[in-house]
Amino acid sequence: MLENLILYNGPTSPFGRKCKVTALVLKIEHQEEKINIYKSRFLDEHNPLRQVPTLMVGNKTITDSDNICLYFDSISKTKSLFPKERYWDCMTMISVANGIMENAVNRFIEMSALPEAEQRPVAIERFEKKILRSISWIENKFDEFAKKEISMDQIAVACALDYTSLRLSSEWKKQNPKLTEWLELITENGYMKNTLPGESFKYE
Repeated sequence: MLENLILYNGPTSPFGRKCKVTALVLKIEHQEEKINIYKSRFLDEHNPLRQVPTLMVGNKTITDSDNICLYFDSISKTKSLFPKERYWDCMTMISVANGIMENAVNRFIEMSALPEAEQRPVAIERFEKKILRSISWIENKFDEFAKKEISMDQIAVACALDYTSLRLSSEWKKQNPKLTEWLELITENGYMKNTLPGESFKYE
């Protein structure tokens, strides 16, 4: 019997959404707890970084979204989301998608947590350039990852693009028609519809 799984998540975390989508695709039974990370001191005992997502497996802690997704994949009875024939290409695509999410999160924090006078326009511009450059890179490699069967890199890219539209804008779609059409199709699936971002907690 599998141990009780508790996924501590945030209402808008793209990394947490990546894990939630993965659990749904792999049919992993788990309990999801959406928490206000700024008020969740209890998490420090399990994850000193106090970050979401954090997965509790009984008394064991698994941190980092990629580790959590790998764990879900390891215990699933369905087909692996990490195709052996292009494993390293898949992992590289995941890393780029993670970078898009990370830069979008950093940009949002810069613009929402700091008074306008203290914001750094150069940093904001750098975040945006990295995001848009990475999306263009994925567009150019579209045929390499947009296979018929769902895979981990597809999940990561979908979450990254959706989060970019949420936190930056949807302007990226004008220059990336393949990804735009693909995202419209993949977001029709239940695992994407059932994991839409909620309302952010105020940065503290």
